[in-house]
Amino acid sequence: MSQKWVIKLENVTISYRVEKPGALRPRSSKIFTPLEGIFLDVLEGEFLSISGPNGSGKTSLLNVMSGVKSPFKGRVSWQEKSFGFVSQDQFLLPELTIAENILLPFYFGKESHEQGSVLDTHDRYGELGQVLETYFARFKIEDILEKRPGTCSIGQQQRALLVRALTMDRKIIFADEPEQNLDSDGRIELLESFLEANREFGKTIVLVTQEHPDVLKRYATRGVKIRDLGLVEIFNSESAA
Repeated sequence: MSQKWVIKLENVTISYRVEKPGALRPRSSKIFTPLEGIFLDVLEGEFLSISGPNGSGKTSLLNVMSGVKSPFKGRVSWQEKSFGFVSQDQFLLPELTIAENILLPFYFGKESHEQGSVLDTHDRYGELGQVLETYFARFKIEDILEKRPGTCSIGQQQRALLVRALTMDRKIIFADEPEQNLDSDGRIELLESFLEANREFGKTIVLVTQEHPDVLKRYATRGVKIRDLGLVEIFNSESAA
C-alpha cells in the first residue's frame, strides 16, 4: 500500500455552539469542544475506522475531513478531493427506482423525459454499462434495481449508495455510521462491501462507526478511537505486518 497521504489534519480543534437545555434566555448556548489538537493523516488506499461513543465528535470530525465544515482551529489539507458519501441518513429519492438513483448524477444536463428504461446503459453510456453490471452483481443489488427505495431494506439502500459512489469513480468514500440501523447480518454484509470496495477497487475508506474494535479489525486496515478530546490508534494491520 502506498504511504502517500490524501487528507492531512494539523492541530485541528473542532468546536460548535449547542443550545443549553432548559435555558430561560432565548438563544442561550455554550461552546462545546469534542476534539482538540488533532493530527491525523489519511493514507491513500487505506480502510480507516474512527470509533467512539455517541456525542464524542465522530460525525463532526468526518465533516471537517471531507470539507463539509471548517475546523475551529488548525488546518486540513487534501491531495485528493474526489469524495463519495454513504450515510445512516438515506439520500435516495423515494420517487425514483434504485437504478435511477444510482444513475441520477449522469442525467444532469440530459433530457429528463427520455423514453425507455434507465437500465439501457450499454447504448447510452458505452463502457459505463459494463461497469454498472459488475457493481450490481458484486454488491448484490441486481434484484432491486427496479424497486423504489422505500420497498428495499436499509442495507440494500446503503449498498446502492456505495455503488453510486463507485460508479462516479470517487477515490475516497466517507461513511457515517451506515451500519447503525442494521441487524448483525446486515452490518457484516455492509462491512464486507466496504472491504471489497477497498481491496478490489482501490478506494480509500473512512468509516465512522460504533462497531467493536474486534469486529473492525477484520475489515479496516487501521482503527482510531476518540478519547479525551484526542485520537488514539487502537489497531494498525500495516504496522503489524
